[in-house]
Amino acid sequence: MKNLEKELIVFAKQLQKAKNENKITGFALIGALAVSARSKPRATQDIDFLVSAENDFFSEIFPKTIKEMGYSYKIFKGTADDPIKGLIRIFDKNDDELVDIIPVFWKWQEEMVNSASSIKLFENLSIPIALAEDLVVLKLKAGGPQDLVDVQELLKAMKLLKNIDKDRMFAFAKRAGVDRKLDSVLKNISEI
Repeated sequence: MKNLEKELIVFAKQLQKAKNENKITGFALIGALAVSARSKPRATQDIDFLVSAENDFFSEIFPKTIKEMGYSYKIFKGTADDPIKGLIRIFDKNDDELVDIIPVFWKWQEEMVNSASSIKLFENLSIPIALAEDLVVLKLKAGGPQDLVDVQELLKAMKLLKNIDKDRMFAFAKRAGVDRKLDSVLKNISEI
């Protein structure tokens, strides 16, 4: 059975080390764990990080680190069905998906990584987590059924906290090409 808390700590520390050594310019927790940190907690089986770095980090540097840590991995080349070229999927000892290291491709993603706010999740570890508005855009871009549920939960949480930067969210949605999806989702949620 996976211990996601332990694995989150391990990989967040590795990414922070890579940042301290200037191997990456930044990283942010995204995906279900980030959604859980920003809204209502939900179950997940993996960890997702958006990472800003040069191509050699994804093709050589981090794969070497992963191998030294004793994990197996796969680097995705990108296809028409899955355009995330360079994604590193890390597997646990049972060959179950554990962590996705997702490369930044667009300037707007880089800005999201740079804007991530660090949250102290564990005693000695703060992890940069994408802002709620940015997670909405990333989830709309991903576009799966669970992603849309996550978007609704994030929007509800922001509404309850009266803490939403609509201008930021709409600007990033337009840049990501999901502004129509955002409009559609907002029509189903009363007055945000």
